[in-house]
Amino acid sequence: MRAIVTGGTGFIGSWLILELLNNGYDVTAIVRDKQKLLLNIRENRKCRYVEKAIENLTEDDFEKGASYDVFFHLAWGGVAPEFKNDVILQLNNVAMAVRALEICHKISCRKFIASGTVAEYALCKDIMNLNAKQTPNDMYGAAKVSAHFFLDIRARQLSQSFIWLVIPSTFGERRNDNNILAYTIRTLLKGEKPLYGNLEQMWDFLYVGEVVRAIRFVAENGISGKVYGIGSGTYRTLKEYIVKIRDIINPDLELGIGCIPSMSELTFSSCVNIYDLIKDTGFVPEISFDEGIRKTIKYYIENV
Repeated sequence: MRAIVTGGTGFIGSWLILELLNNGYDVTAIVRDKQKLLLNIRENRKCRYVEKAIENLTEDDFEKGASYDVFFHLAWGGVAPEFKNDVILQLNNVAMAVRALEICHKISCRKFIASGTVAEYALCKDIMNLNAKQTPNDMYGAAKVSAHFFLDIRARQLSQSFIWLVIPSTFGERRNDNNILAYTIRTLLKGEKPLYGNLEQMWDFLYVGEVVRAIRFVAENGISGKVYGIGSGTYRTLKEYIVKIRDIINPDLELGIGCIPSMSELTFSSCVNIYDLIKDTGFVPEISFDEGIRKTIKYYIENV
């Protein structure tokens, strides 16, 4: 199998490239700066890279006569909280996604897979129905919704096979932003008390190694035109996840649950239905939250 990956210097993208290489794929990584790729990716003989912005790609950037099986578009600028409402940046992401699809079609790549997010359904109070109306709560989520529609229409115009993924809250080694799990781990490792709202939301976290394995399964067995939610299929309150992390690090440490006022009187969830993912691809999660979070905590102890 031959794959193209954008966003390969990012958290999920770098894990996906390694997942593909470890399962016999030849990979072409589209990057702005090759030095940001992991060393074991740069030095892998089955991985080549195109050092170029997606909007400037042409057919000449790819091997002539090569037969590509799948194009994974994971690149997206402005996912950090301070950029999620940057309108121009988020609109540029939509245009970039369409450009990636058009390049995929021009080089006759068989399948185009792009990544959405649970932020498309930010106001969902139950398990997400991925065919229901999206309810984004910021420009990032709105741009993801827009990209999905743009890509779906353009793919039909070009008769290009296209699959949309709804990626869950993902955690694991090398994720270094300040998401709630990273904040909790860093704060507790310093012996300090992390502060939260009431943490009553139902949530689904999935270890990054499982996320990229699911993405590979979709590439190999997914059905064109469908939307696949990726998740563990098991749901807990945020409080349960946070207490589990505290108990692993040190059960005597204090948690500041309820110390921060809730931003809304409503309690929203972030739980994805994975029925179609299991039925169509055979994916079944193998690494539990407990196992994955222990790996993640070990990473933070050793690297932060």
